Amino acid sequence: MRSSTAGWMLAVTLLASAGCTTDRLVHSWTEPSVKKLEFNRVVAVAMTTDGPLRRLAESEMVRIIGPTGVASSQVLKDSEMGDVETVRARLASEGFDGAITIRLVDVNTQVRTARDPVPVAYYQVWSYYSHYWIADRPPDYWTAEQTLQVEVNIYSLKDGKLLWTGTSETARPRLVETLVKDVAELVSRRLKSERLI
Repeated sequence: MRSSTAGWMLAVTLLASAGCTTDRLVHSWTEPSVKKLEFNRVVAVAMTTDGPLRRLAESEMVRIIGPTGVASSQVLKDSEMGDVETVRARLASEGFDGAITIRLVDVNTQVRTARDPVPVAYYQVWSYYSHYWIADRPPDYWTAEQTLQVEVNIYSLKDGKLLWTGTSETARPRLVETLVKDVAELVSRRLKSERLI
């Protein structure tokens, strides 16, 4: 497949289960001159200093991209990731013409309170009134909901230009692999709507 980006996004559409309805793309931008996203060889880069997390995320990215995708962890050591010149030279020597990066931008936690269903005493005003003074209590339970903002960038390595960028907002999944799939599904929808893939 010539377009690894297209392969990545198409595979996500086929592989991912129905996404959470709270997931959304909150921002995206496309280089105005770009008509189609086409690459021969794409490096998948998870922008994190956490080595195991990086390998997990990149492994899932490559699984979605297909045979033209390669995890950066296969060609770059953890200790080399911060050295721009080393990364640039290695990717050029390996023949990469595209790069897809993924990065956690922000984590937002909301704490919500909840009560069990309305007690019987609430159905009559005086029962409710007396119930309140006897049984005033804090919420029955608390829940913490986390929302992640994840940024995806698509670059041409031939000229170093950003071709597309987007930031997603998604409910925190249990697995890194699920996060990558959820974000890729959102990106896929946007790229298809823009006819870039």
